[in-house]
Amino acid sequence: MSNIKSEIDKWYENYIDELFAYGIAFGVEKDFVLDAIHDLFLHLFESADKIEILGSPKSYLFSALKNKIITSLRKQANWLSLEEEVEYNFKIEVDAEALMEDEEERRNYEKEVENLLNLLTNKQREVIYLRFIKALSIQEISEILNITPKSVRKMIYRAIERMQQGKIELLFLLMFLR
Repeated sequence: MSNIKSEIDKWYENYIDELFAYGIAFGVEKDFVLDAIHDLFLHLFESADKIEILGSPKSYLFSALKNKIITSLRKQANWLSLEEEVEYNFKIEVDAEALMEDEEERRNYEKEVENLLNLLTNKQREVIYLRFIKALSIQEISEILNITPKSVRKMIYRAIERMQQGKIELLFLLMFLR
């Protein structure tokens, strides 16, 4: 097995759970996400000698998975033109159980955080998820979303600003949920 193929195997082992969680956040079925992940790694394995990955493999895999999911959604909705952006519903699951022992208080915080997240656009939720829950760097997020680091910073700033209009204390809770 070539060196790059063994690297691809390691990527699969290291990132499968994170890729699955990221894929599920697009609001698609679990089987759909698993198929997209397996298609992605199959393509990587078959094209191993042609692959050139600039930057981190993690951001490459997140970006490639997102593209696979959007391409598959486009194919399913063949009435969309290729220029139209596929609308997806990016969701973040909130779990404050590890932080709070009082069940009722935990449920209240989870509900309030979900309400704040619902104030955001899908792209803003995705950026918040990648930055604060997956702890990716600005550069990695820019590679995944195919936008400039400056745009990522601006999107994070606007998302936080919008959430601050809701409740500032819950923003800190969100940052500690990871």
